[in-house]
Amino acid sequence: MVFSHQTRGTIAQILTVVSADGSATFLYKHLGVSNAFAFVSILANAPDDALRAMATELIANNRVLRAAAPVKHVFESGVQELERWVLHDGWLVEQGALVRVTPAAEEMTGVRDKLIQDLATSALDEDGAIRIAIEHSSNDFVAQPPDFNGSITKVRLALETIARRAAATLAAKQSQSYLDDSWGKALQLLRSLGTLDGSEEEILARVYTFISPGAHVPKGVTEEEWARLARTFGLSSAYFLLRRYIAA
Repeated sequence: MVFSHQTRGTIAQILTVVSADGSATFLYKHLGVSNAFAFVSILANAPDDALRAMATELIANNRVLRAAAPVKHVFESGVQELERWVLHDGWLVEQGALVRVTPAAEEMTGVRDKLIQDLATSALDEDGAIRIAIEHSSNDFVAQPPDFNGSITKVRLALETIARRAAATLAAKQSQSYLDDSWGKALQLLRSLGTLDGSEEEILARVYTFISPGAHVPKGVTEEEWARLARTFGLSSAYFLLRRYIAA
């Protein structure tokens, strides 16, 4: 079963806050079921293709069903919860479609591939060390058994290496002193050179801390979910930083 009972149950919960006509029409549309009131029983046995279509409509195109909900904020709260459980199951809505997140969110958005592609022409990764760290991170994530800590650590290494190499390269071009080659000093230099503004420096510093060793897995979140989130933040930040360097 692709979709968990939590996802199925959340869809059932959402339908309970919609008018009877609205929920009946929705179920008939997706399952061909009429006179349906036992939502949990129906959705527990619904095929995954139908669940995928229902989740997509509820998350990405819910205007009709939302209009049939007497209390809008309760409906919206249910949709937000559905988004979390769908992500838990490894899916994400992108441009109106529910797509598989494998092995992590960056695969769906393409940010990892874009990052590797731009690194190849940036002159920051002539030895391939950053690309290797990114690829090994993906391998660690899907290994049996998975090495979630290793997958996060290698993304953090890629982010740090981009910052340090970008700082050293720009410092040399502008005859700036850059003696202390570290993550923190690299960010400070990039801000002083105008490559980053103050808020961007702060966000990148927070992401780095967020995914650093010693960060605890939040209560209620699995190691896989935590690793997926950390990798997505880390790779997205690395890509952002690289694009800012290229534009400098």
